[in-house]
Order: sequence, then structure tokens, then C-alpha cells
Amino acid sequence: MSVCLFILLLLRNAYGYDQFHPEADRVFRINTEALRKGGGGDPYATSPWPMGAALAAGFAQVEHITRLASRVNGEVTGGGKILPVRGMFAEPSFFEVFGFSLTEGNAATVLNEPFSIVLSAESADRFFPRSEAVGKTLKINGFGEFQVTGILAKPSGKTHLEFDALVSAASLPALEKSGVLFGELSTDWNDIYGTYTYVRLRPGASRSQTEDALASIAKAEYENRSLESRDEGYRFYLQPLSAITPGPILSNNLGRGLPALLLWALKALGGVIMLSACFNYTNLTLARALTRAREIGVRKVMGASRAQVAGQLLGEGVVTSLFALGLGWLLLKLVQPGFNSLSFTEFLDVSVREDRTTALWFLGFAVAVGLLAGVLPALAMSRLSPASVLQRLANLRLLRHFGLRKVLLVSQFAVSLLFIVMVTAISKQVGYMMRIDYGFSTSQILNVELQGQSAEKIIPLLSAVPGVEKISAVSHHLGTHQDWSDDIRISSTDERQPVREYHVDRNFSENLELTFVAGENFPADAADSSELESFALVNEKFCERFALGTPAEAIGKQIIVGDSMRLSVRGVLKDFIFRPAENPLEPLLFRNNASQWQWLNLKLTAGADPMATITALSRTWAGAVPERPIESEFYDETIRETYAPFRDMLAILSVFALLGIVIAALGLLGMATYTVETRMKEVGVRKVLGASPRDLVLLLSRRFLVLLGVSVLIAAPLGWLLGGQFLQLFAYRISMGIGVLLPGILVLFGVGVLTIGSQTWRAAMANPVKSLRSE
Repeated sequence: MSVCLFILLLLRNAYGYDQFHPEADRVFRINTEALRKGGGGDPYATSPWPMGAALAAGFAQVEHITRLASRVNGEVTGGGKILPVRGMFAEPSFFEVFGFSLTEGNAATVLNEPFSIVLSAESADRFFPRSEAVGKTLKINGFGEFQVTGILAKPSGKTHLEFDALVSAASLPALEKSGVLFGELSTDWNDIYGTYTYVRLRPGASRSQTEDALASIAKAEYENRSLESRDEGYRFYLQPLSAITPGPILSNNLGRGLPALLLWALKALGGVIMLSACFNYTNLTLARALTRAREIGVRKVMGASRAQVAGQLLGEGVVTSLFALGLGWLLLKLVQPGFNSLSFTEFLDVSVREDRTTALWFLGFAVAVGLLAGVLPALAMSRLSPASVLQRLANLRLLRHFGLRKVLLVSQFAVSLLFIVMVTAISKQVGYMMRIDYGFSTSQILNVELQGQSAEKIIPLLSAVPGVEKISAVSHHLGTHQDWSDDIRISSTDERQPVREYHVDRNFSENLELTFVAGENFPADAADSSELESFALVNEKFCERFALGTPAEAIGKQIIVGDSMRLSVRGVLKDFIFRPAENPLEPLLFRNNASQWQWLNLKLTAGADPMATITALSRTWAGAVPERPIESEFYDETIRETYAPFRDMLAILSVFALLGIVIAALGLLGMATYTVETRMKEVGVRKVLGASPRDLVLLLSRRFLVLLGVSVLIAAPLGWLLGGQFLQLFAYRISMGIGVLLPGILVLFGVGVLTIGSQTWRAAMANPVKSLRSE
């Protein structure tokens, strides 16, 4: 019951997005499917900025169009503070399409003028606490100064549109002209990655006609246009606002809701758990029916109707379910803090919190479950005649289709074994990934975020702190999911191929103990900007992919990065794992552009007190950057956090595995109890004739042990298959050996033997005179 209440909370939370927007059933997002040259395609939640204007100009059934561009993510200065802000360029029609409102400002004009910005209530309070924000000025790093023209009210419900600020789209032409905005967003049809386009159709307008219009626009615009090297073309389609969250997994998707596939899995899991528990309640009720049969017979002799007997048994089921609801709710309250602390709950915007409506859902669910659980005992026991109950109890068959019980029991144990196998596989794989040799050293390395500060300014200051041995700089961390890439060619006529790239300084290779197999490091006077870059470092896989020959032969050869930048290969590094373990080894490019450095890697002196060193670093940082605290983390912890989702998955699956075993054990207990109750006379006779307790235990247990064996025969191959499929997600993985299957099998038999033994041993040790006299 507790788990099902938990799933109900998750589902109610997940389906609560974007319900406050007006006419939401007529609002759609234009998505893009990039059709690849090798076949297939990748879906994106974004589309080109010019598509919105083209659709509005050529299709009369469109009532409103609004576009958002997530290009305003960075640091913003205002009110004496420097704070990170998630912002989006937005058009004035934003307030026509969506149900957001303002506490200050006029929705019709706040986004009309260039260099105006609308803040969320939380952001306004962060920058200007206890003072008016409208009319104040904010400086967006790299974009210039913007005037606050409005304050957004807190949305009345959950939404997939998450932002701290809206910047007027009228600012785009000036920013593009000045060159501070990367690319020509407002005119670039090839940029399918940066714009979210929403349309609201007129009442009665056809979705299919709108998609036909998108197809005709795409044909006209892309027929003679040069596309990305991997793309053959683009297909545009509409996605209903209600289907965005939850919805399919798309690249560049907004929002953090649970994927639709996961929600279906949760529904199925809740159904299986509750039906299994209902079956067990029915099984246990019927197993104890022999002790209730005289009561029912007497009630019928005294005039009770079948409906009254059935009502009593249904009422018992509902009362039991309501007691379970109370205990389940208490258990839910115990696990809620632990669940809300899991890393993926914040990432996916998941919360499990109750309100009055939820309480009514819980109550209705408990009553429905109680009726479901009690219906079979009510039907089976209310139809019995008093004569058969009082005269021939020993021959009473409470459940005609006994085979169904065995099938359900085998299924329960098989599912439990599958959960245990998956838990074992994930546990071993996560442990393996944590211990894997990546080929670079993270020992005693403290990562410090530059937070927009110049590396030339910070490195000398931190180098002087006692306990710091060496410092290097990097754009983003090796061994994590942080991802940058650029197109690489050897000659201008070659096909472009994307390659993962990192911007590092010349100390980076030595600091992380990387090995050169040919060539040398960046020179001491390496460039500090992309315009002056001359050299690159690559790995052995890079030489192989681009046919540069041996590492020694690759030295000095030219590569083309992006559109036209030419770099000379100065060094070749020995291959190492630079991405998380689920990714295969790929070509790697190291560049030396200081403007891209975002992190410093501080190698701490061996034997030094790390906490004392961090304290000293904090003081030094505060002296140089008083407006913000130092942000630091040991590299080992950074790597561990990369695998936090897998650890969360392991914790959740472990709970379900434990639950599955408990439910299956209760089902087995019901069958064992039923068998013992109906064979007590036989056990008494055998014991009088000389059967030992061991013989009786084996006699009563044999059928159940066979059922456990069948469960293993079914679940072990499935577990092997599913575990193997899961491990295929990882390029570096454990083998699916007996060590993954054996723990689950031992647990299964251990629980089964204890459950069966608790009943069979009691029957074997009972006084035979008592069981025979009762006949």
C-alpha cells in the first residue's frame, strides 16, 4: 500500500504540468526531426528561429506564434551582486500564448523595446531584496545593460518552461550586429538547436494542415541549402502542449519531468504490486477458511443470507485495506525525506507531497483495493451450504482452480528474482565504474570553478597557498558527461566528423599524469585566444580515425577545425577513457584557448592537510573575488557524482526487490498454511504410524521447493538476458557471470525455505492425538 501511495503521488505530480495556460488544447510546439545521411533521424524540441515568421506569414489558421531562445545563460550583475541567471529571449506574444502573469509591468509592452528584461519574482528578490526592481538596470555578461520592465508572478501550476528572466527578442538584431551573440540566430535556417517555437491555432484549425504548411516551407528553404555534414534534411511537426511533459525524450527538451515511458513502467509496477498483494490477501483468507467455516455455517443456519455473509467478508477486506492505508501512509512519511534527497528528484523536478485532494485519492484507492481483495473470499465462502460446512469440512475445496495459485506464486518469485538479478548487476557495474582505471590521475586534485574570473589573475594567487603543488586549467572535466565537440576535417574536401574537444593549458597533461606517445606539449607561449591558436594535441584514436599514420607520423600534420581554423598536431597522447564508462573510446582533441577555461585543477601536496589547504584557498579567493564564495570539489567526488543516477536507480530497485520478495513470501505462506490446514489428519496418521518430523517436513515441502525451482528456471534466463541488455549500455562493463545470478537464487531459496519451514515444522511437531480427535 505504501509503495502504491508513493506511485500515486509520483503520477499526480507528473501529470500536473502546463494546466494553467489558456486554450492549452490549441497550443503546439514545432519540433524538428533531423534526417541523417546514414538513415534514421534524431528528434529535437527546437526549430529554426525564421520558421515561426514563415509560418505566420503563409498560414491564416495560426492565431498566435511566440518564440523563445535559450541564449541568456550566464552571470548577471545588478544590485551589487553577481549571480547566475537562466534566461531566454522572448517575444511580446509570449503573454498571449501562455498563462504567465505579471505582478509589476504591462504584459502588452514589457518585451517591446530592445534591451528590456522581465524577472521572475525569485530573481527580483535575489538582486533587489526589499526594494523596487522595475526601472533598475542589470548587466548581462557579454550582452550589455538591460532595464527591468516587469516582474513575473509565480505560476499557478507546474510548467516545462523554466527560466529566471525573459529578455526582449527585439534585442537580437543589435546583439547579432555587434558580434557578441554567437551566430545569426534570427536569420539562420540551419540553426535547429536554439529556438523553441510555439503556435496557437485558431478554433477548428487543422493540425495536419499546419504540418503540411511546415513541410512546404521546409522544402522551399532547404532544397538548395548546404546543411550540416551529417544531415540529409529536416522534418518539422507539431507536439501538443499537453504532450510535452510528460512526453517522449527529445534532444534540447525543456523541463525536468519524468519521461512518459517511465510513467508507464510505474503504472505497470504499481498494478503488479497491488494485484500481488490482493492475491496474497485472498490466498491467506482462504487458507484460514477452515477455522471460519463453522462460523459461516452457524450464521447461515441462524438465517444469514448469502449477501450478508458476502458483505461481512467484503467489509473485512475494506477494513484491512484501511488499516494498511494508515500504516502505509506512516511508512511513506518515513521514506519521503530519503526519496526527496535523491539526486534525480531535483534533476527531474519530482516531488512527493500530499494535499487534501491527494488524501481523497488515497482513501478511494484503499477502499477499491479492499473490495478487490475481498471479492473472491466473499464469493467462495458465501455460496457454501450449512450442511456441507458442518458435516464435511475435511473434503471442502475452497479454490477449484488450484493451478492458478501455483502460477501466480511462481510468477511472484520469478519477478522477485528478476529484481534481485538487476540489483546485483547494477551494483556490480557501478562498483566497477568507480574502480575503473580511466588512464588519468584524480588523486589529491581539487577542482575550483573560475566563475568567470581570468585564469591569469587567479592562478598566481592560488599557487602561493601552502599545500598547492601544481595548477592546471581546463574547459570542462574529463570523465563526466560534460560535452563539447567540433567538426574536424583533414582537407577542405573531406566529410566533417564531430570530435570531442577540451581546452586545456600546458600544465594539464602533467597534472593529470597523461602520457605522450609522440610529440610534445603546447609551447610555453601558447595562444590565449582562438584567433591565435596554432597547435592541437590528439589521442591515438584520433590518428586512427583520420588516417594520420602512426603517432610519430601525425606530428606536424594540419587539421581543419570548424569552418576554417587550421591547427598543427603537436603531440599525440596515449589513449585513455575521457568520458563516462558507458561511452566507447573516441577521438580526442585538446586545444589551447584560455577564454574557454572554466575550471582549475589544483594538485595538493601529498601529506598536507586538505581541509587546512581548502580554508587557506577560500581566504585567498575571498580577497580576490569578494562578491562570491569559492566553489570547489575534489575530482574523485566529481567522478562519483557522474554515476549518482545509477546509484539512485540501485536504491529504488533494491526497495522493489525487497518488496517483491516479501509479497512472494506472503503468497507462499498462504499456500503453505492452506496445505498444512488441509493435511493435518494425514500428518497425524503418518506420525502415529512412525513417520519422523524430517520425513513430514520433506513431504509437506516438496511441492513448494519444486515451485521455487520452476521460478528459478524461468527467471534465471530472463535475468541473464535483461542484465546483459542493461550491461550493453556500457562500453566498459562487467561480464554477466554466475556471480550476478547466484545471490538472487540463494536469497530466493533462503526466503522460501524459511517461509515453508515455519508451517511444515509446526505441523510435523504437532500432537497427532489433537488433530485426530478434532475429526
